[in-house]
Amino acid sequence: MKSFNCLVLTFLISLISFHNSFSQNQSEIDSLENVLSHSNEDTNKINLLNLLAWKLCSNDFKAALSYANEANKLSSKLAYNRGLISSYNNMGLVYDYKGDFSNSLLYYDKYLKLSEKLGRKYGVASAYNNMASVYLSKGDFPQSLSYFLKATELYEELNNKKGMSITYNNIGLIYSEQGKYDKAIAYYNKANTIKEGINDIEGRAIGLINLAVIYYNKGDFVKALDYTKQSLELQINSNDKEGMAKSYSNLGEIYITLDSISRASKCLDNALTIYLEIDNKIGEASTLNSLGFLYEKKGEFSKAIEYMEASIRIAKDIGMKKDLQNYYKSLSYIYASIQKYGNAYKYHQIYSSIKDSVFNESSAKSMNEMQAKYESEKKEKEIDILSRDNELKALQTLQQENQIKKQWYWIIGNAFILGLLIALIYVVYSQLKFKRLTNKELELTNDQLEHINTELEKKDKNISESINYAQRIQETIMPTQKQLQAAFPESFIFYKAKDVVSGDFPWVMHNENVFFAAAVDCTGHGVPGAMMSMIGYFLLNDIIGGRKMKDPAIILDQLHQGIKRTLKQEENLESKDGMDIALCAINREKHELHYAGAHRSLLLLHNNEIEEIRGDRFPVGGLQYSSRGKEIKFKNHKLQLEEGDSIYFYSDGLIDQIGGPKGRRFQNNQVKEIIIENKSKPMYEIKDVFNDRFNKWMGNEKQLDDVIMMGIRV
Repeated sequence: MKSFNCLVLTFLISLISFHNSFSQNQSEIDSLENVLSHSNEDTNKINLLNLLAWKLCSNDFKAALSYANEANKLSSKLAYNRGLISSYNNMGLVYDYKGDFSNSLLYYDKYLKLSEKLGRKYGVASAYNNMASVYLSKGDFPQSLSYFLKATELYEELNNKKGMSITYNNIGLIYSEQGKYDKAIAYYNKANTIKEGINDIEGRAIGLINLAVIYYNKGDFVKALDYTKQSLELQINSNDKEGMAKSYSNLGEIYITLDSISRASKCLDNALTIYLEIDNKIGEASTLNSLGFLYEKKGEFSKAIEYMEASIRIAKDIGMKKDLQNYYKSLSYIYASIQKYGNAYKYHQIYSSIKDSVFNESSAKSMNEMQAKYESEKKEKEIDILSRDNELKALQTLQQENQIKKQWYWIIGNAFILGLLIALIYVVYSQLKFKRLTNKELELTNDQLEHINTELEKKDKNISESINYAQRIQETIMPTQKQLQAAFPESFIFYKAKDVVSGDFPWVMHNENVFFAAAVDCTGHGVPGAMMSMIGYFLLNDIIGGRKMKDPAIILDQLHQGIKRTLKQEENLESKDGMDIALCAINREKHELHYAGAHRSLLLLHNNEIEEIRGDRFPVGGLQYSSRGKEIKFKNHKLQLEEGDSIYFYSDGLIDQIGGPKGRRFQNNQVKEIIIENKSKPMYEIKDVFNDRFNKWMGNEKQLDDVIMMGIRV
């Protein structure tokens, strides 16, 4: 699913231009239009036209553009520069809201140049801010940040509090988009301090959305929901249709994440209705894509595909390349979910090609700029050379007489030198003849080596492409942290593969009122481990999802038999392939936990104390135990949970990692220590602590194995 941050970005960009986006009362619009109908062709009429365009630019694109064009023509006719500047800005705003970024930048640039020509610093700052907003919409963060900083410098010079608060907010938005939340919050705080001082209601709405973005990305969906609802209330009170539509869309996304399907459907339908009413194609495409995910959640895959294809058509029509690549990626995900891997791969390839084309367009632009610079320098050099040639011709005329005198001495001297050279050439020729024979043999050997290297490079490339494709398939079918958090908001998955593909994987599934979660460590890592992980993934799906098994011990018994059968281990007594696994079955209504493990333990944090529940000391799969006459029969552990209890289970790649100041193993004791020290923190922060401690412990050492860890707080 696309991130909530991307959805909110569209909303914020429509607000960050220095423009009051809260819609005005219709009676006020009617009143202005009535005055306009009785106006003469003078500067007052131009001001009225620009005012109407400005008030309608976020809700009625057609009318706003018509008023702005009329103001532009009349301003040109009357040589009224103030009206001309406002008309350029209004036309830029209209195209900005419509998502027509090329035309938006065209008119903002005219607004900028005329403001600079007339020495209007306020207009220059406003133009910089608006152009930065467009580049932010296009995903060009460096260019956007450059223009925002220019605008900030001018607003500070003018002591314009409103402008300063807007640009501070926008710079914070860029850092938020890049995941630099501390920097983002610092700029948001600077903006919010100013907004409170000037009682900026519009700014308060933007600030609420910004906070919603931060908390959503941190996994605190309750706070994200609360801040989005507060923002929507402000927009409804001010009849801001554009803002209302985007807040409804954002609420829909949060409800999808929380599995509140009916509420999500209602919010997304409201958003789509308003977008169609105000003809906002960007918002329409984004909401259709979200509805696609909604129907995918409901299991109505044909409807999901229909909505996603509709969003792709709109994105293609209006040139939303950055969003289009995400929409194709979403469609690929849906096809993978219903195991139509051919279509999934096809749309993933389209996504990759669009992503590459965006990069190539940027590269081509840089190349053209460098080429233009090169041509300019080349012309300057040619002019310089021509000038020098003229000077040389004058000097040559003066030196001709001296050259004629020197020619005779030159001929005599060279004749003597020529004689010496002929003798030397004879000697050298004999040596060269021998060297040529030797060089031909070396050239033949080099050609053979070069051919071998070329073949090896081709094979290496094919292997790399195959592994990368396997990685995409593995990432597509394996469960994500969002799926786990949908059931248990306070949870995490810490995953760190040793190679491109991994033998460790997380696994989750709902089966009636029981939630299953497992951390699986397959034999080996890299490609062999990944193949074992696929076998384990589909066997677990069949045993729990298909056969409806609920007892973890019985499930592991069935998994053991399934692996032996799949790998034909009864026919190959040397086969030791299998997996270690920690499997939990949680009944949330009864607060019961059933656990079974193969070579893996479970840690339970209860009343600030950790209890370790050990799994059985044999693996799933392989014949190394049964060949010695030992029966493999897994044991089920039943535990009663209380609210606030948390459980942790993980692969041996975590505790066996070598590192630290003395080059020792990470060990279980350090895992328990981290859990106790951070027991009161949110689970996403505990994940960050484990990630940091593991990386610091590993230091410059090589990662020994794949790592998977899961944590759940009840």
